[in-house]
Amino acid sequence: MKKIYAFFTALLITGALTAQVNVTYMVDITNYLAAGNVLGANGIRVGGDFGATAGMNGAAAMAVWTPSDPTCALVDMGGNVWGITVTYPTASVGLTQYYKFVNNDWGTNEGTDAGNTIGADGCGVDDGAGNVNRTLVIPDADIMYLFCWDACYRCDGSDPVVLSVEDFNAISGLSVSPNPTVTNTNINFNLSEASDVTIGVYNLMGQEVLTVNNGTQSAGNHSYSLDMSNLPAGNYVYHVVAGSSVTSGNIVKL
Repeated sequence: MKKIYAFFTALLITGALTAQVNVTYMVDITNYLAAGNVLGANGIRVGGDFGATAGMNGAAAMAVWTPSDPTCALVDMGGNVWGITVTYPTASVGLTQYYKFVNNDWGTNEGTDAGNTIGADGCGVDDGAGNVNRTLVIPDADIMYLFCWDACYRCDGSDPVVLSVEDFNAISGLSVSPNPTVTNTNINFNLSEASDVTIGVYNLMGQEVLTVNNGTQSAGNHSYSLDMSNLPAGNYVYHVVAGSSVTSGNIVKL
């Protein structure tokens, strides 16, 4: 099984309630912090013209150029990498998504420093007001990207495209039932090799609201029950971590 940078780069939303195309945007802020910048209290966010592309975060529409909105919060995946998965309808395939990563809120965002390479390296354009926005043509299949802050590539200079989950993930055949749920839901999956397993559930603010640590599990089929009875109704994202693999998806609590 291949390891891709570190386990958190394997973030993949394998299914949304109305999933058509899932694009997982990840950003590595290691170099940004090393330059003396400080991570804001609200973490890393994303701003973009998501209304024009009908981008969704779970069952909620992504806010338009409003990184402070809960739908625009990235999840802290550890190791200075933050990620979010945006789901697009098939009608948006081929459209250009304009966006940028934001530290906390506007004023501490990409595309303003003289040293950014977004425009020069071809993954962004100047908006005419002195800001450079990232651009992405929405693909016709699920894809994951890992960018270095203010750059078009990973922080080690390698290509930003993260390999498909089949190339490296120890987790397969994952299902969640019932979904939506009122109280409990079961996460079922197969492990191709013995791994330490942890399941985390996050709200749309990126806050972890439920954790199940299962320790080392053998290869084979596994099923875990999540008690969501005490959580408010709404949309949640789960991450199943098995060794260096992460598979994620959405749960709706009624």
